[in-house]
Amino acid sequence: MRWIVKDSDRKPDPEPIKGTAKKAVIIGIIGFAIAFVAVVVFYEQITSPNKIWYPYTCLVAIVLGIFALFKVKDR
Repeated sequence: MRWIVKDSDRKPDPEPIKGTAKKAVIIGIIGFAIAFVAVVVFYEQITSPNKIWYPYTCLVAIVLGIFALFKVKDR
């Protein structure tokens, strides 16, 4: 495996994805909201001894996502 490729051997860059940062943030918020609901519903069945921070992680991600919505606006 080569780490450095000559310019003549490079493949062309892919086209950028059509979408906005706002869509990506909204999808992330929805994903963490679904994860939060799943963690709360199945909390007793989670066997990890460190399960206390799972719902808090989801909540913090949702709050940061809401903050990001105001930050990215319409980009």
